[in-house]
Amino acid sequence: MKRIVLVSICSVFLAGCVNQEAFIKNNITYSKYEQDVAHCKTKSTQDVPVNRSPGAELAIAIFTGVYAVQDANAEARTANYNSCMISKGYQRVELPACKNSSEAKKTGVGPLTASRKIDVGQGSCYAADTQGRLIFAKQ
Repeated sequence: MKRIVLVSICSVFLAGCVNQEAFIKNNITYSKYEQDVAHCKTKSTQDVPVNRSPGAELAIAIFTGVYAVQDANAEARTANYNSCMISKGYQRVELPACKNSSEAKKTGVGPLTASRKIDVGQGSCYAADTQGRLIFAKQ
């Protein structure tokens, strides 16, 4: 039991140290960024709906002994989302986690500063708010 708790605690601390892939388009406001993300998520869900085929779930359960809900369209939906963001002029980049996330949340461009323009470049990093939305900042 102690190991499970220790692994859980370590996972939480390490999650903040992992690089984050994000779609970036400089010189647009954060609110425009959120509109584009919402549009592409909605479009990809409408174009490639969730497909939870009971046959596939039963086959997995028979072979693995674990009944798990699988979405057969998840990969295609992600590709559709990526394509939508790229068609809007975004580039996919990998950002490191900000070393001081509290400071990044205060000074970075994010949901609470939605009218400010995004400027990601050398020395940029990310933090996340309580809802998982990205905040772009400088180290």
